[in-house]
Amino acid sequence: MMKKLLLLSLLVPFTSSAEFGKPELLARFMSSDAWKAPDNLWCFTSNPAISKGKVYLTCMDEKGRSMVEWSPEYKIIARAEMDNFFSSATVSMGKVSWYEYNEFNSKKFYDLTSTLKVTEVDNLETFSTQGDTFLPLTSDSWFFRAKGEKPQIMIWRQDEIVPFFNPGASYIFTPQVSNDSIAMRTREQHYNENAPDRLWLYQQGSWKVILEDRDANPESPWKIIRQSVALDGDEVVVIADRGQGEELLLIKGTSIKSLARAGKDLARFDYFNLQYKAGTIAVRGEDFERRKVLYVYTQKNGFRPLLTQGDVVHTDLAIGRVHYSNRDAILYSAPGIDEEGNVYQQATLTEFDYPTTLLGVGLLKFSKQ
Repeated sequence: MMKKLLLLSLLVPFTSSAEFGKPELLARFMSSDAWKAPDNLWCFTSNPAISKGKVYLTCMDEKGRSMVEWSPEYKIIARAEMDNFFSSATVSMGKVSWYEYNEFNSKKFYDLTSTLKVTEVDNLETFSTQGDTFLPLTSDSWFFRAKGEKPQIMIWRQDEIVPFFNPGASYIFTPQVSNDSIAMRTREQHYNENAPDRLWLYQQGSWKVILEDRDANPESPWKIIRQSVALDGDEVVVIADRGQGEELLLIKGTSIKSLARAGKDLARFDYFNLQYKAGTIAVRGEDFERRKVLYVYTQKNGFRPLLTQGDVVHTDLAIGRVHYSNRDAILYSAPGIDEEGNVYQQATLTEFDYPTTLLGVGLLKFSKQ
């Protein structure tokens, strides 16, 4: 076995750069013989949230939905009521937050610090049925997207609802939060692609537009602004297209820096959330060989692949590789990044010598050196 590992390390390249270590397996999800997780536990629809070395995923099993922590051992933090769902967790302002909902309304808010705080919200019928995408704003308040003829952002605080921001848009795309900053994209007039789009940033108590497409501003070079956005403090990352291929942009103040472009640095970007924290940007895409790839950008090494379809991963069972017959089920959901810039990703694993033999879905960690 050791001879085979040595041979593989010489013959099979790992994608990870010198800035990041090789993939470390934290858990392996499988219908039987799972590792550091019960059998038949699946978390592939959840984005990893990481706080103080602990990883949080929204998972499901035969009993329903649960919020699970790996620290590094498996532990259920909370279970949703029957037929209810959990959102993916968000790490902001020193706490891990998520909410519980069903097809009709939102039910509970969860805030995890050293203890778990659960807030019931199902008595607010109007608020619950007309809002979605709840994110923590302060230690005792959440903001959410209020639906209706004039969508706007509202604040919930201690059973009271107050207006927060009305951009005068026809649609508000999913906001993202980082401590006291918020970024979101809006679409005006109608829902079609040729409607005016703007990217907003909330910081230090005020909202401002930081990017516009040509429909919103004829002098803008950007034809399309994509929905996916991430932020870390006053820096915002988004994908936009000026007609030469989609570009990964880093926006700070009035500065807009292009970090990578489809057609040049990769074949295309995937439609999954960007992640940005501690100087690391992570985004999913495809390379020019049409392989699924997790890319990272850092100031030190620029834009480069971190995990590529076919890469070797050492598991508890056997030497595996990132592979699956269905290309859309090779990488799962968005990546996650912790406070130190380490990157996390779920990926399907098969045996190295027998690619039809599944080892399950692995939760992988790439440590920043």
